[in-house]
Formats: sequence, structure tokens, C-alpha cells
Amino acid sequence: MITPSSIAGSFGGAINMTACSAAPSWNTQQPVGRSATVTLQQLSGFSMRNLSVYGTSGDSLLNVYFKLVVDGRIVYESEVARNTLNPVWVPFQSEDDGNGGLKGVETLLSGGTRFDIVVVRVHDRKATKRPRRKTRSMSDRLSFGDDQPINNSRSFADAKTSFDETDDAAMNDAMTDTETPTNANETSDVFEEDILSLSFGMRELEPLPVALTELMNLPLNTCLFEFSGHTYVHREVLELLAEKGVIAPKHSRRKGSAIPLKDYSLHKGVDALEHILTTRQKITELMETNAAVKERIRNKLLHSQQRIAREQQRTALEERVRLARAQVAEKQHTLARLKAVMHDERRTFEEDIRIPKALVSTMQMSLRYKDERQNILERRCEVLRAAHKIRSRQAMLVKQLGTVYPIEYVGAGEYSIRGIRIANSDFTGGGRNDEEMISTALGYIAHLVFMLSKYLQVNLRYRVVPYSSRSFLKDEINDPQGEYPLYRRGVERERHEKAIRFLRKDVEQVHSVDYVCCAVMISDVVNDCSFCLHEAWIPH
Repeated sequence: MITPSSIAGSFGGAINMTACSAAPSWNTQQPVGRSATVTLQQLSGFSMRNLSVYGTSGDSLLNVYFKLVVDGRIVYESEVARNTLNPVWVPFQSEDDGNGGLKGVETLLSGGTRFDIVVVRVHDRKATKRPRRKTRSMSDRLSFGDDQPINNSRSFADAKTSFDETDDAAMNDAMTDTETPTNANETSDVFEEDILSLSFGMRELEPLPVALTELMNLPLNTCLFEFSGHTYVHREVLELLAEKGVIAPKHSRRKGSAIPLKDYSLHKGVDALEHILTTRQKITELMETNAAVKERIRNKLLHSQQRIAREQQRTALEERVRLARAQVAEKQHTLARLKAVMHDERRTFEEDIRIPKALVSTMQMSLRYKDERQNILERRCEVLRAAHKIRSRQAMLVKQLGTVYPIEYVGAGEYSIRGIRIANSDFTGGGRNDEEMISTALGYIAHLVFMLSKYLQVNLRYRVVPYSSRSFLKDEINDPQGEYPLYRRGVERERHEKAIRFLRKDVEQVHSVDYVCCAVMISDVVNDCSFCLHEAWIPH
């Protein structure tokens, strides 16, 4: 079974409706503003209101489903809506919709703009005992054709009576008992019965002008269709609602047809279908050709892989043979040398009479070697002890130097040396004291670096001349005569910044020496100081 969304565009019917820009649902207002043409392919939902069947009480709920019939062919069967008098089937989809094709496509191509809705009731043999009664499946048929008059015994004239709650008399006609089992298992506990057969023409459907939630009372067996998100009903339902004052009279019996036919050529449709079938045949042939080519390629790749595997195995065996031959040659060469040495030693022991003297000399040289080795070890221990003392002394001096120039972390990325805070100093607001304090702090850092280089015997790249707040650095390689002051007053900005960079380089050089635990702290202080001084030079 298929879904209406799979019905091709060759279906001859078309619906001319008024659509709004927003996609409405079952309870939306009448679409206004622009026209849109849809076909039966766009039938996405179907529901009924106040489902009434002869022979049932008003409060009994039903299990029903519907069939969509076009030109005598069933093109869709819905799922079963259980325990309801207001069944809704939206969106169209069935559990068996797996074919992906169109059932009865020839009928659809030659069909008109009419379609039938057959409502089927599902009975449970275990739950209820099925009474013998007559149905009016044919007399209940609501025929609203394009080219034929309304001559059914129960049309929407009955619906007018049902609107006034007097539909019982019109529903008491003779009914024939017709069971239409669509399932293969007739011996199951479920049997089916056609209760309504309704026929509609595409020209007879008009959009519902008000929201469905605003309509409190609808006629019995009112059919609601959803095309492209808009709700459509039969034209006589609108006239009935207008007559009862539920909707404005202007919404009923509009001029012309709400759903005019779309111009369509059967020959074009047949040509298009033939083109589609030819294209599908070509696609099938191409797929078969591709499968054969893939199989040949796979076989060739398989043979190539086997040949490559054999080549790799042969190469591995050749490599093993080559290595084995190399090992044999090496062992033969070693054996030849050992034989030559043994031959020489044998000749020496047999012919040389100075062997005892040579042995004594060898023993003396061995004893002398042991003595020299012992002396070397003792001297090495002495050197290590001296180096340890030097390191200890350096560590003590650095520790004492840390007490002389204590560096502390104040917070928020700021440091202080000997109680002088470095970062966040105001140079632009007339803060001469801040400038002097920064110069003094830089002098302390310069003196600290200078003393560390002396204690650790580090030859600094840039020589530090510590003069407290008037300290400066010298580049004896590139600029032997120049001075780079660490204070700001009366000096060029470029030379001052170079002095800070040179001081940072000296700190990094000291930091590279082992056993200096405070070099990292000095580097952080210099970085904060340089950032502060750089911000101070920016014009405001």
C-alpha cells in the first residue's frame, strides 16, 4: 500500500485555494492573501467529525479506518483509529508503505477529478457479539460529482437535519449486511464492515473560512480534508453553517469553482511515463555494467595482492639469506684471526726465552696502574668536596642576598622589592614620587642581579653599573661608550626601554644557572616593571 504523497503529478485534479503565508493546521483560519494551486498529491490529512452509524448508540466508540479509492482502485488504506467518534488520519502513512511505487498508475493517468472515501469499521469478535443488521453502504453514499446531480438518499440534506439533532429518522432505512474483509486471515477474531462510502469531486471542496476550534457543532459524518496545511470541506457544509449562522453568509457559495481543473495533456503524461521507464531501464543497465566492472576490478586487485604478497615473501627470504651469509662471513673472518693469534702465541712461547721477564714487567705495570687510579679517585673526591662547599657558600650568599632585597608578591599581578610596589604606578598624573620609586626599585633589581652574577660567577652579557636610583647598563660589544639608564628623568625613551630589555636578558642569564631559586621571582618583577614603564610612556 502507498501514501498519497507518492501519487504522481499526473493525477488530473487540481485545487485552487487561498493560502496564507504561515502553514496552518486543522484549526487554522481561512487562508487569505495569495492563491496557490495544489493537486490531490498534496492531500496530507483526512478526518471526520460526529461519526454516526446506524444501529449504534450515541455513546459507543468505534474502531475505524478509511480507504482512498480512485477510479475503482484502492490507492491507500489508513491505520485504524480506535475508540473514537472523531477519527483523524494525519499524516497519511501506513505500516505497509514500503513499496515506494504507485498502485494502479494507469488508472490514475486516465482518471478524472473524483475520488471516494470508504470508511470501514473494525469489530472485535471477543469484545462484542456481532448482530445481524442491514447497512446502507450504497444508500449512504454521498455523491458529489462534477457532472452529475446529487441523487443519493443520504446527502448533506441529511446533515441539515442532523444539525438540529433529528437525524435518527433519516438513518432508519434498510441496510444490507456487507462484510469486506481486507485481511488475509478471515478466521481471526477481527472482522470488518463498510459503514460509509462517500464520493467527492475536487470542484466541490472549499477552504474552511474559520478555525475548526470555533465550530462547536458540525453535521454528522462531516469530512475534513487537509491540502498543503489548509482545511477543506464540502461546499454544502459551508452553506449549512452559513444558514445556521455559524459563519458569515459571505463565506458560502463563492463565485466560480474553488478547485478548478488544471490543464493537463494525457499524451504528455504518457510520454513522461515512457521517459521515466526508459531512464529506469538505462539506470538498471548501467548498474549491472558497474557491478560487472567492479567484479573485474576486484578480481584483478585480488590477483595483484596475491602477487605482491608472494613478492614480499620472496624479498623477505632473500634478505634472511643475505643476513645469514653476512654472519657466516663475519664468523669465518673472526675464526681466521683467532687462528693467527694462537699461532703467533704458540710460536712466542716456544721460541722466546724472555717470557718470564715480560710477565714480571706486566705485573709491575698493573700494580702501578692501580696506584695511579687510586690517586685519581682521591683527587676527584677532593674536587667534588670543594665544589660542594662552593655551592653551599653560593646558596648561603643568595639566601642572605634575598633577605637584603626581599621580593614579595603583593597580589593582582604586582610585586614589591624592599617594600616598594612596582606595577600600577601613575606616571602621567604628576606622580614624581612614583617615578622615583620605580627608579629605586629598578636600581635594587640591578644591584641584586649584579651581586648574583658575582656570587655565581656569571659573566653578564650587559654590564650592570649599580648606582641605586641612577643605575644604568652598558653594551660593551655593540656600544662600548653608550649608557642605558634605568631611570626615566632626562633620558630618551628608547634608551630607557633598551635598558629594561637588557636587564631582563641579564635576569634570564642568571636564571639559566642552577641552584638559583629566586631567579624566577626576579624575572616576574622585571616583567611587571617593564610593562608598567611601557604603559607609562603611552601618551594620554
